Amino acid sequence: MSVLKVGETIYLDLKSTWFVWESAWDCYRPVTSVAWDGTRIVTDDRAYCADPTDPLYGYGSVKMQELCTLLSTRYPPSMAQPSSLPAIGHPEWLYDRFVALTPCAPRDKASWKRLHKGRYRSPRSAPKTRLTRRVQS
Repeated sequence: MSVLKVGETIYLDLKSTWFVWESAWDCYRPVTSVAWDGTRIVTDDRAYCADPTDPLYGYGSVKMQELCTLLSTRYPPSMAQPSSLPAIGHPEWLYDRFVALTPCAPRDKASWKRLHKGRYRSPRSAPKTRLTRRVQS
């Protein structure tokens, strides 16, 4: 069980089933995957959000709705720990990070820079050595 905060979004992991905090509902709702599409992080919840007129919209079943209500009382958003990216879906290596990517996401350096906003994990440059002048006599 882990509650992660990525930016302003809160995710909950329950036995490799992921939920996202929906502030408008004051409740968690299930998601299939969260992936980088090259410009932003996209949440895939098509399996649970098929018909907007369905009373179980966003949950899929009564059992899932009850589970989400129970999780909302046990794990409030205040328990969330900050994180860079959740590994939901099928993650792969993009330069120096293990991140889930959508099938159409570009795997180029510009996309990678947008993902990390300038905070890279690459090693820093070696420290410069100081040289002293030789005293000539």
